[in-house]
Amino acid sequence: MDIGDKSPKGSSQGRQDNAAESSANQDEDLDPSPSQAGYRLSIVKCLVLYPIAILPVCIGLLLAYWFRVRWIKLTCRKCPLVNASYVLVKDIDGKERVEVVRQVVVEKNKNVVGSERDRLLESLREKAVVKYIEHRCMRYFYDDLEKKYLLLRGYDSGVKCSAMHSMALGLKHGDHRERLCLYGPNSINVPVKPYHVLFIEEVLHPFYIFQLLSISLWMYEHYYSYAVCILVLSTISVTTSLLQTRKNMQQLHDMASHSSQVTVCRDNKDPMDVPSESLVPGDILVIPSTGMTMPCDAVLLTGTVIVNEASLTGESCPVTKTALPIGTEAVFVPAKFKHHTLFGGTNVIQTRFYSDSRVLALVITTAFTTARGRMVRSILYPKPLDLKFYADSLKFLGGLGVIAIIGFIYTCALQATTLGPLKTIVRGLDIVTTVVPPALPAALTVGTVYALQRLKKHKIYCISPQRVNLCGKVKLVCFDKTGTLTEDSMSVQGVMDVSDKRFYPLAEDPSQLCRGPLLFAMATCHSLTIINNELVGDPLDVKMFNSTGWTLEEPGADDTTKFDLMAPTVVRSPDLGGQGRVELGIIKQFLFSSEMQCMSVMTKHIPSLDPRLVLVYTKGAPEKIVSICRPDTVPDNFHETLGMLTQKGLRVLAVGHRTMQLSWHKSERIEREDVEHSLTFGGLIAME
Repeated sequence: MDIGDKSPKGSSQGRQDNAAESSANQDEDLDPSPSQAGYRLSIVKCLVLYPIAILPVCIGLLLAYWFRVRWIKLTCRKCPLVNASYVLVKDIDGKERVEVVRQVVVEKNKNVVGSERDRLLESLREKAVVKYIEHRCMRYFYDDLEKKYLLLRGYDSGVKCSAMHSMALGLKHGDHRERLCLYGPNSINVPVKPYHVLFIEEVLHPFYIFQLLSISLWMYEHYYSYAVCILVLSTISVTTSLLQTRKNMQQLHDMASHSSQVTVCRDNKDPMDVPSESLVPGDILVIPSTGMTMPCDAVLLTGTVIVNEASLTGESCPVTKTALPIGTEAVFVPAKFKHHTLFGGTNVIQTRFYSDSRVLALVITTAFTTARGRMVRSILYPKPLDLKFYADSLKFLGGLGVIAIIGFIYTCALQATTLGPLKTIVRGLDIVTTVVPPALPAALTVGTVYALQRLKKHKIYCISPQRVNLCGKVKLVCFDKTGTLTEDSMSVQGVMDVSDKRFYPLAEDPSQLCRGPLLFAMATCHSLTIINNELVGDPLDVKMFNSTGWTLEEPGADDTTKFDLMAPTVVRSPDLGGQGRVELGIIKQFLFSSEMQCMSVMTKHIPSLDPRLVLVYTKGAPEKIVSICRPDTVPDNFHETLGMLTQKGLRVLAVGHRTMQLSWHKSERIEREDVEHSLTFGGLIAME
């Protein structure tokens, strides 16, 4: 198993990129159209089965509680989904769950123009009352065309990037009311069950029912001392488990819930403040310059945003998010366009745009469909673990059950002639309680709680107590989050410049390099920013930039108005030996992508003799850079030199560059694919 960081970009940036992609894709196991079967209550079956279930001390109702799916199939008749009162949903994991069909009244709005993407949404708008089921905190609406319940998605699926910019005027008020009825409030509401409900659910567990029956049997036989001991132990076990469960629910509820006032644009009017619960996909959110906690997932339409995604990726380094390119015809996918997507639960530190313009974002998902919501759902509905431990445990209990039944039959047969029927049955049940110890679940619960307390003292928290028993067998733990366990203490060990397809010797001090493409690339090809007069960004980029001796400035008196100049970020060289200073303005960034394995910047000299001259610098994995460079610029001994550096344990980045003739307008609209090709190989950067 490879636990190393394969990202060529550097430790923190690569992990942030992969973690954001993982978070954006962690909903892949959610089936938008799971297998479904409709059922409707049968009066005849209910009249026959309910008396049978109630009469023998409600044992039938207890079985119905334990096996709800089977009870629905027994008391209901199968019918088309359109007429169903209950829907049996079969998940990808193969488990069936019963969902109750609900209804919602939709406020009709005749002035709203439909869109081809929202076929399900448009079909729902035509009805006054629509049917839906809520499965795993997600709403599935009945679709007349598909004849089944479908997941009502937001703008994270099937929307072209170019269409998103056309929505910048905001929703009409009538359209918003319709969507709010269908999508529901934008809140991640984790229900906290009352104590009495938790107590009933705990007591009705098969193990505790068996304990109650055993205690009743012992009381009947005057085994008061043993019965009271088991009763006290069971009570302590139930109470401890109940308190722990309630505490976990409350903590999850407090962690997931978020409510605030946000500013939106609707009906092409002035911005208005509304509760975050009223946000729906399609709303235009105004990101304040002072920052905010994102209440939803949104795609950035204008401006640049600095975001702390620690709650999503675990990395504390801020991330720069740029506006979605205008005119892109590709279909929007959050994982692919994560550098333009603001994920729910992350903290916006700062926004930057033209001084009098607003930073706008299009809401694409809300509530449990956001990145934060998916994280909460993964806690509420964890993937089932098909472990041999559980299979063996069931086999063990099944074996005990078989032995108990054999013992019961043997005892009844042996003593049937000497004892009366009642005493014979009691003696047989004694054998059952002896073979299957009633104190087993209580002992396991107390042991688990004690283990949790010991773990908590070492600051180890467990959200799934039943996993504690498995941890005793764990011998090896593998981590892929290397940055969480180690320090980001990389430093530049040297650089190798290139001239005429030949490498120069390794230069240990990059600040002494000749003013050329390699030095310029190290000074500009990064996503660093200044927050509170401190250089912030990926630690690798910080080390690389500081090694050049250059300074970074973001013009403008106010941090939120730094787009007033043509070059929002300026890097300036020191004045060495009276050579004067070199200033480069970074006019566009193509941020690091694990798929592309590189990042690029477009820069201009300040001042520039040629206003159309654009300098492009790219850095990334050496193999990737070589593949997009012109072969006649790559040294013949490239692979030997790269192997020599990597064998010393160094992390190696390569640099490429090119010049382009572009107007300001074209440079803002150019695509990444049109920039990252036909580069000139510029050299290697070695870090340790």
